[in-house]
Amino acid sequence: MYSYHFTEWLALFYFYCIFGWCFEAAYVSLKEHRPVNRGFMKGPWLPLYGSGAVLILWLTLPFQETPALVFLVGAAGATVLEYVTGVVMLRLFKVRYWDYSNQRFQFQGHICLTSTIAWGLLSLLMVYVVHEPVAGVVLGLPEDVSSVLTFAVTVLVAYDFRGALKEALDLRDLLIEAEQLRAEAEKRLEEKKRVLEAAATFTEAAARESIAQRREELADRMERSAMQLQEKREQIMGRVERSATGLQEKKEQLTDRMGKGSAEQQEKKAQRTERTEREFAELRERGEQLMQRLEKSTEQLRRRNPSLRPELPEISIEELRERIRKLREK
Repeated sequence: MYSYHFTEWLALFYFYCIFGWCFEAAYVSLKEHRPVNRGFMKGPWLPLYGSGAVLILWLTLPFQETPALVFLVGAAGATVLEYVTGVVMLRLFKVRYWDYSNQRFQFQGHICLTSTIAWGLLSLLMVYVVHEPVAGVVLGLPEDVSSVLTFAVTVLVAYDFRGALKEALDLRDLLIEAEQLRAEAEKRLEEKKRVLEAAATFTEAAARESIAQRREELADRMERSAMQLQEKREQIMGRVERSATGLQEKKEQLTDRMGKGSAEQQEKKAQRTERTEREFAELRERGEQLMQRLEKSTEQLRRRNPSLRPELPEISIEELRERIRKLREK
């Protein structure tokens, strides 16, 4: 059905590149509410759309009589192309030019179910609606004009691709360098972390050793303090015992003195009593002698003068005993 030579296929490729850029830029600009230039290059062309269009036309060529197969084959072919292009560009330039990671059904961010369905619908639209008028316009141009335009666009695309490729490679080098710096920084951080961990371990061990040493010193001090307290206690107990012994001795001495004093007092009292008894005996003897003398004198007086009656002092036995008791108490 499509009997085109190389220049015609190239012209169709450029047309779909420009058409795809217009579609993509318009869609994203409306979504972002600002002008957005989509694509790998700076010019108004997206090689992915041109490649996809040409691929879809080639793949659906045997199935154009069955729209369902056109949808399936076009969706599958464009999805595979999108995935391969995304992976290659990511590995070459370290940059994602599109990302479907926020979609519900996606794979590695390069493809998603929504994009696959869109490719299938675009395949139907291109095969049954768009391609015939486009081919009529593009291929209807005079051959000289078509060749010049195709050559001019090829030069512009090649120049743009060269600049974009250089920028992409420079960016890749920067990204690689940044990745290396990040890896080196992580390595240094890891080494620093190990050093800090070793220092922390050493510090912790030193702290534990210091704490253990301080505990031992404190235990030694406590033991020495306990020994000193025990010695002081023993000294105090010795002093108390010596004081108690001294007090006991003094008490015994005082008791001895008191006993001796009491014995002396009793001895003195006995001596006084004995002296009093001797004096009383002497008085009694003297009294008896005096009574005898008085009686004798009275007898002689009576003999001389029988009418004489002298008055003699009378002392009862009770009065005499009372006087003797009083003399004993003195």
